[in-house]
Amino acid sequence: MQLLGKAQDPSFWEEVRTRDAFKDFREMLLSHWEKECVGYEPQALKYSEYKLFWTTGDRAIYQKSYWERRYNLDTSAMLALIYPEEQKYVDFAMEMIYTICDEYSWCVPAHQKVLEINDNCRIDLFASETGYRFAEISTLLGDRLDPLIRNRIVAEVERRVIKPFTSVENYGWWENGHMNWTAVCMGSVANTMMLLFPDRVDEAFIARANRSMEGFLDGFKDDGMCLEGCAYWGYGFGFFMLYADMVRKYTDGRVDFFKREKVKTVATFLQKMFLADGCTVSFADGGEKFSYDVGRTHYLKNEYPDDILVYDHKYATFSFGKFCNLLRDAIWLDERYLTATADETVETESFAPDSHWLVKRTKKYGFAAKGGCNREPHNHNDVGTFIFAKDGKQIICDMGAGPYTRQYFSNDTRYQMIECRSGGHNLPIVAGVEQSFGEQFKAKDVTYENGVLTMDIAGAYECEGLESIVRSFKLDGDGITLTDKFVYSGDGEILCRMYSHIEPTLDEQGKVQIGVCTVSYDPSRAECTVHKDLRTNGKSVIYRIEFKLKDGVKEFSCSVK
Repeated sequence: MQLLGKAQDPSFWEEVRTRDAFKDFREMLLSHWEKECVGYEPQALKYSEYKLFWTTGDRAIYQKSYWERRYNLDTSAMLALIYPEEQKYVDFAMEMIYTICDEYSWCVPAHQKVLEINDNCRIDLFASETGYRFAEISTLLGDRLDPLIRNRIVAEVERRVIKPFTSVENYGWWENGHMNWTAVCMGSVANTMMLLFPDRVDEAFIARANRSMEGFLDGFKDDGMCLEGCAYWGYGFGFFMLYADMVRKYTDGRVDFFKREKVKTVATFLQKMFLADGCTVSFADGGEKFSYDVGRTHYLKNEYPDDILVYDHKYATFSFGKFCNLLRDAIWLDERYLTATADETVETESFAPDSHWLVKRTKKYGFAAKGGCNREPHNHNDVGTFIFAKDGKQIICDMGAGPYTRQYFSNDTRYQMIECRSGGHNLPIVAGVEQSFGEQFKAKDVTYENGVLTMDIAGAYECEGLESIVRSFKLDGDGITLTDKFVYSGDGEILCRMYSHIEPTLDEQGKVQIGVCTVSYDPSRAECTVHKDLRTNGKSVIYRIEFKLKDGVKEFSCSVK
């Protein structure tokens, strides 16, 4: 059974080597080989860097070396498939495999529970991915790998991933979860089993894996929004796709997740997130720029031809960093969709009533706003925030993710960081009070009718005397009008904040110029000031536009065009 499809056919790799459709793919790999692999000599991962996560909170220094060897392995293994006569690629891949097999743990420090205990067979995202990476490379390169390397792959994958998983009835939180970890870990473990240990894949194992994938899908509301953000949709749903594709082959179509209406709905998420060119919605731990993965998008287009939009190739990327995704960029690439793409000027509008997200893209601007609650996956305290984009940039921005450190993922410190606290979002502050963390702090009465999004966001604040903040966004052909109406019996000041990466200029007549956009307000009702803040990394500048309502004023309105 060829679970990896045409990747197991040598004639396919001759097409990758010669056809123009794969030119960018080849050039990307060869460029990385020349820049990073030639002359690369991996050093042992350092304990002094491993323990930094517990001493300073840093995870980047150790992970840089951890990922270098994996990226280089992916490149060399892929080039070995494309250029089978070049032994140097296979030799280099074997060096990387041997080196990775020598690592203390495939689990990164940020995902280990404690430093003091010897626990080097813990299954996290990246341990499971490593096993899966080895399984696919071993399957494809076969006896081109030396016997010792193939035997080490089987032994180390068994010891570090398969045995810890199969020796328990339930691995714990990620097996029962509802977010990206569930799909990535279970998808990696299950696909590794199907490739390397097929004799141990019985009905009970398939049922166990399917239960986890059902849980992952339960993490999406019926409207299909990924509350974790674009990158985590790509990560979690991407690994869900890998499992769904392989288990469909393995069971001869008996298990087919792609027939589910909810899967089709979730599959359309990313295409709704493009606001202007490659500028995307960055709510939660997202990013302001995102690209679609070529292979997976083409695969979904073939599954759901009437529902998936394939935007211009400039929105696309190859999935460098995960061998499994890189492989699918090759085997799932469909030449028809390199040219027959959706019209870039297409206007889209998506209101998600369950998740409280509205995303609209017009020919002149892009807009996104959210309600929800303040205990969502990869949560930010951001009930009621919004984004306004134009000419390929977020003008009124959502900063998205901050630097991933131990402190960033601790609730005691996370909401002190500008990226996560409500004071770092485009939101009001009443009497110095920002929004609070917790599921009970949420929007209510969220409606979208006749081009007006309305919600009451006062429930996200713990502020004495604050009864309601009815926030509305009126959308027209040129831009938006934001209105906040406060029912507040206290005497504390009311501030309405907006953030931008672009330095604003003020006009005394009630206009703020931010790049190509103008924010207009009534200066008799609010005083505007601009402040320069630093993001958590201490380097990146962000501009805070602050409107202070004058005494007795309980309503703020401005237009953004």
